[in-house]
Amino acid sequence: MALEKMTIKAYKDGKFKTSAGSFDLQFNPTEYSQFYKTSQNESGVVTLASGVTIDTPKLAEKQEFVVQFYLDSTGVAPGCDSVPDSIKTLKGLCIDYHGTEHTSYFLKLVWGSGLEFKSKCTSIEIDYVLFKSSGDPVRARIKCTFESYEDPSTKAARHNTSSPDLSHIRTFKAGDSLPLICSEIYGDSSYYLQVAKANGIINFRNIAPGKQILFPRLEK
Repeated sequence: MALEKMTIKAYKDGKFKTSAGSFDLQFNPTEYSQFYKTSQNESGVVTLASGVTIDTPKLAEKQEFVVQFYLDSTGVAPGCDSVPDSIKTLKGLCIDYHGTEHTSYFLKLVWGSGLEFKSKCTSIEIDYVLFKSSGDPVRARIKCTFESYEDPSTKAARHNTSSPDLSHIRTFKAGDSLPLICSEIYGDSSYYLQVAKANGIINFRNIAPGKQILFPRLEK
């Protein structure tokens, strides 16, 4: 059975549909680290239809993945003819900005069936540890840090942001109505009067498109 290599797969879109290439690690890492980061201090500010400005928490749990590996062009193993060229390829896939996407690529870190980490690369650290007599590097230790990435629709589904147990901020659009949105969020259109009161709305039938409306969480 062939040895499965850890692979960094790059994509042009946050849905991970359009491939932009991949990078197979020459040597699999002997270990990697994974960190979970809270986001309690993250908040957004919105102005409600009543003109009141409030802070709202952002639902964003993040993970960080750190992997270290080697590149070696001495001939001890295939997969790297030039350390500088391999680093250039890695950098291009992981952290360089691309004009058409206006961002770095979206990445999947894959290793067999045990790992598939959707992410953006936040840093690459390089230590050159072996050289030719000419000074050209032939071995480097690489440390890559990746931060988890979810497209907005996936994040919303994971956090169940349609739940009536959460507060919601919705931008009112043409054709919207308070009873209709209350039905979507709470499962009951009759809450529209409470929502109007919470937002200081006098005429709920005359809400201008573009207004931010707070739909409070339901108390148990």
